[in-house]
Amino acid sequence: MPWSETQRKRLAMEKEILESYFKDKVSWNNPTSDTSVEVKMTTSNDHHYTLRTYLPGDYPNSCPELTVASPQTLKRYDGSLLNGSASSMDHTYGTKNGLVKICHFRPQKWTDEFTLYQVFMKGLLWLEAYESHLRTGKSLATYLREM
Repeated sequence: MPWSETQRKRLAMEKEILESYFKDKVSWNNPTSDTSVEVKMTTSNDHHYTLRTYLPGDYPNSCPELTVASPQTLKRYDGSLLNGSASSMDHTYGTKNGLVKICHFRPQKWTDEFTLYQVFMKGLLWLEAYESHLRTGKSLATYLREM
């Protein structure tokens, strides 16, 4: 379903905000409907990831899903796969299109005042917690409070 005029205006604002912070690291996939947005992120350890958010048809009224698009395979401290099954310890919600969905906002607490910039920044916090887990073996929940 194509975006409404109001949604197109909102997405134009979101695009402007994302590009002002992330410059050429932002890419929009299928911007007219069934849209996803990717941002290339670099953690403080200089590791590179791509986060992808999927916009629901009624965006911004519903919370978008956020995934780690690259690398597609995430491993735990012990070498086992972080397979994306819903986990409060890992702050994950399962998978979408084979990618691990990560926690950024509780869907029931989402409001249309939140922006994609905030979604991606919370995704970066998750990545930093993931990197800390890889160094220490402590759960991601050790580093992330409930979002």
